[in-house]
Amino acid sequence: MTLWDRLRDSVQTMQAQLTAKKHELQSGAFRDASMAMCALVAAADGTIDPSERRRVAQLIATNDVLQNFPPDDLHRRFEDHLDELTTDFTLGTASAMREIGKAKRRPAEARAVIQIGIVIGCADGYFDESERDVVREACSALDIPPTEFDLHRPLRVPRPYRVPDERPRAAGDRVSGRAEPGAGRAIGPGAAVPGDDLQVFLKALTSGTRQKLFAHFADGEELTVGEAAERAGLGPSTASEHLAVLRRGGLLQSTRSGKLVRYRADREGIAELLGQLHSYLLAPSEPRDTPPAHG
Repeated sequence: MTLWDRLRDSVQTMQAQLTAKKHELQSGAFRDASMAMCALVAAADGTIDPSERRRVAQLIATNDVLQNFPPDDLHRRFEDHLDELTTDFTLGTASAMREIGKAKRRPAEARAVIQIGIVIGCADGYFDESERDVVREACSALDIPPTEFDLHRPLRVPRPYRVPDERPRAAGDRVSGRAEPGAGRAIGPGAAVPGDDLQVFLKALTSGTRQKLFAHFADGEELTVGEAAERAGLGPSTASEHLAVLRRGGLLQSTRSGKLVRYRADREGIAELLGQLHSYLLAPSEPRDTPPAHG
C-alpha cells in the first residue's frame, strides 16, 4: 500500500477518532488552534485563493467536531487569520502558529488540532507538499513528532489509470493470460466516463487564460505568483486563482520557501494523466448487437 493510500485510509480513522472524543474537544484553546490550523492549510501555498477560502470555510461549517462551537464565531476567527495572512504572510503565519502552540498544554487537544489540519488538507484529494509543510510546522509548535502522522516523508498523490491491457474485460475473456482474439472486448468509453482526476485535469485546460499561463512553465521554470502574473499580464489575484486551478488539475506543483511559493510544471503527473486520457480515448467500444434479419 502506498503512502497516499495509507494516509487516505488514516484520514477516515482520524475523523472517526475526532468524532468519538467530540465532547472532550470544547475548550477555547482547541477552537482557536483549529481555526489557525485551517487558515494555514487554506493559505499553504502562500496565496489566499477565494475558491479555497470558501471550500475550507464550508468544511469547517460541516465538520462534526467543530460543531461544538457557534459557526459564526468559527468563521470570524478563520477569516481573521486569513486577513492577517493577506496583510503580511510571515507575520500572519507566526500569529497562527502562536495560537496553535497554546494547545500543547493538553496533548489530546494538540493531536486533535493536527488531525483537523490533515482532514481539511486531504478533503479535496490533493494533500500537497505546501499543505503538509504547514502541518509539519504545527507539529513542531505542539511538540508532536511528524512521524506520528506519516508527515516526515514526501508524498506523491497517485493519479491511477489503467493501460489498455489492464482495462476490465467483458464476459468471455480469460481470467488469466491474454484473451483469445474475438473472445471479448474491453469496456470502452461508451461504458464509462473519465475518472475524477482526468476530469479536473481537462477542466483546468478549458480556459484560454490558463493555457497561456501554463505555457510560461513549459520550459521547466519555477515562478512565484507575482512573476507568473507579470509574464502573463494578469493581476496577482487573478493569476493566483488560475494557478490554484492548474495545481489542482495536476499540471503544476508548488513548494514554499519562507514566505515565497514557487510553481513548476508537474511533468510526472501530466504524463500519468495523459496516459489515462490515451487509454480512455483509445479503448475499443463494445460491439453492438446486429438486429436479426427479417424476411
